[in-house]
Amino acid sequence: MQSTLNIAVLEQLIDALQACYSRQEAYTAIKPLVQQLFPDEVGAIFVMNSSKNLLEAIANWGPEPLTSDLIFTPHECFALRRGQVHAVEDTHCGLTCQHIRSHSLPVETFCVPMVAHGETLGVLYVGSLNRGKIAQTKQLATRVAKHISLALANLKLREIINNQSFRDPLTNLYNRYYLEENLEREIQRSECHPQSLGIILLAIDRFKDLNETFGYAAGELVLREMGEFLPSRIRASDIACRYGGEEFLLLLPEASLTVIRQRAEQLQTSVKNLSIRYQSQTLNSITISCGVASFSKQSPKDKEHSITGKVMIQTVREALERAREQGGDRIVVHPA
Repeated sequence: MQSTLNIAVLEQLIDALQACYSRQEAYTAIKPLVQQLFPDEVGAIFVMNSSKNLLEAIANWGPEPLTSDLIFTPHECFALRRGQVHAVEDTHCGLTCQHIRSHSLPVETFCVPMVAHGETLGVLYVGSLNRGKIAQTKQLATRVAKHISLALANLKLREIINNQSFRDPLTNLYNRYYLEENLEREIQRSECHPQSLGIILLAIDRFKDLNETFGYAAGELVLREMGEFLPSRIRASDIACRYGGEEFLLLLPEASLTVIRQRAEQLQTSVKNLSIRYQSQTLNSITISCGVASFSKQSPKDKEHSITGKVMIQTVREALERAREQGGDRIVVHPA
């Protein structure tokens, strides 16, 4: 009877993992189902971080507090050291993993490495408070670890592919395609509430001269620096993208025209303070020009016209061009 129940729950776990679009969704789906598979044991799923130097629990369960550290290094787990299941039938005299807490030892433990496509993704840990449970649960745990590993590996690959399709390879900012995909959604969201939606289109001044003076490698360095600089100056809800060439676009939901202008002024000042070294030289006098606009269905002018992504981009581009015509290092706000 228990075996039939385990198969049914395991199938639910597989179906749930296949329906997930991200690893974060998978983490949420894993806990309640794995808990049903090991209802009398304490346990956890640990996932390796991107640096491969730490494992962190993304799900834990059990009738008692977890008997393992929530974060530990790979060398603290014998299963990861050996690359195979590590079972301990008596934790008082066996070779217990270092991440298992000595002050609250379970009677039996085992760790199962989670490996897929040759990559170690994490470990499944189960601790039994009653003797004689390992033989019953070891095989099930191995199957569970295998399915979770494959699902997480596939989701990781999907995220990498999606990230590559939406990111500019030089700056790692979102690209123009991502902006176009999300701009209409942000417009609809701002109209539903209604709330204002701000845009800053900025460009590096005299970028062509920079390339001609120092070479294209110096220009690419400046673009990469901007790719690191802009995300550090925006909110989590904002979107920063490389719009093309030396142009960058910031999309700022729920920001009034006054706030947008202030943000542009702060960016302009901060860019001037950037210290960018190319080879043995410091690239001084980096400045930007900005076109600024804010749209809201609450304003009478915007109520009369349909707000579209194309209209917003055209408007802010016209403002940027006026800033450039005035000699650069300028901010032009629409309406002027």
